[in-house]
Amino acid sequence: VPSQDPMAIERANLLSMMKLSIKVLIQSSLSLGRTLDSEYPPLQQFFVVLEHCLKHGLKAKKSFIGQNKSIWGPLELVEKLCPESLNIVTSARDLPGIKTSLGRARAWLHLALMQKKVADYMKVLLDRKDLLSEFYDYGALMMEEEGAVMGGLLVGLNLIDANLCIKGEDLDSQVGVIDFSLYLKDPANTIFLINLEITKLFFIYIFDK
Repeated sequence: VPSQDPMAIERANLLSMMKLSIKVLIQSSLSLGRTLDSEYPPLQQFFVVLEHCLKHGLKAKKSFIGQNKSIWGPLELVEKLCPESLNIVTSARDLPGIKTSLGRARAWLHLALMQKKVADYMKVLLDRKDLLSEFYDYGALMMEEEGAVMGGLLVGLNLIDANLCIKGEDLDSQVGVIDFSLYLKDPANTIFLINLEITKLFFIYIFDK
């Protein structure tokens, strides 16, 4: 990865974390042998990593209250591109207690995972760079090759079963911080993280955005 291209470094690091989070999630869930719930740490961390990937290079939208970055905008596109997703989008919009666009986006991702449709819906989005360009800057993960690779990795999620309770969840104010300690339990993952180019720029991106 060219050191002079910060966006490329961020994309490479985020994709590496996505690979690791999916690997740990699938391996641990298969060994567990049961349907996963919202409290399962590897599943929680997968959502955190996916959210960071979707936020990468996201344009700020101006409104009368200032500027706002939200992954709900691109996720709403799926409704137009894939009519069978209408129920998910409607449910995410209408869930009581959710007040923010980020909360609706998180609800949408939870619902899509339970339907084993995350990979399908992401592929629909990734195939329409012309529409995504309204929401993402040049060099964003969703606009580059790493986005296509991520879409392929997400197919592995079809191996797991999840039953997530969304009603009553505080999806608006959850803090999405990657817990690296979860991945250090396996020596193989430790070596992976040591070899990963987690630069100061990456840490600033993950913890300050």
